[in-house]
Amino acid sequence: MRYFPLFADLHGRRVLVVGGGEVAERKVRLLRAAGASVAVVAREVRAESLAPFWIAPEFDESQLEGATLVVAAADDVALNERVATTARARHLLCNVVDDAGRSGFIVPAIVDRSPLVVAISTGGVAPVLARLVSERLESMLDGSLGTLAGLLERWRARIKIHLPDVNARRRFYEVV
Repeated sequence: MRYFPLFADLHGRRVLVVGGGEVAERKVRLLRAAGASVAVVAREVRAESLAPFWIAPEFDESQLEGATLVVAAADDVALNERVATTARARHLLCNVVDDAGRSGFIVPAIVDRSPLVVAISTGGVAPVLARLVSERLESMLDGSLGTLAGLLERWRARIKIHLPDVNARRRFYEVV
């Protein structure tokens, strides 16, 4: 396993996205759904939904200040490389879209039944396969699982009080 699976709490944290096209738009949508404070750098913002987050037309190292993550999603390979190299020098994780080899992290295919979220990854070697598995899981996992997970979250403390034994709790959850 090359990549460590991780769910990051990005709520209120700054994420810099370099690029202004459709790919950047998809990444920004996901980051905003996770509560990230997104800043977009792009010569041209082709996706209208990116306009509120646009901060500059050109990438500058100072824009990494205060960032938690960086996404290089520009149509310019040299720019993506410069962003990734600069981020690495600052010990920041950077995702270079469609270039797992240059990325410090990769974004998996996602099945969202919030608060239940399933992430599928092939480590960047076969993204189409990850998408196919994701589509199959989408059809298998009913939307009501999110509602059930939310209910269990609300009752978790009470369940723990009534079933202090870990094994008893596990059996209870397995029947739910």
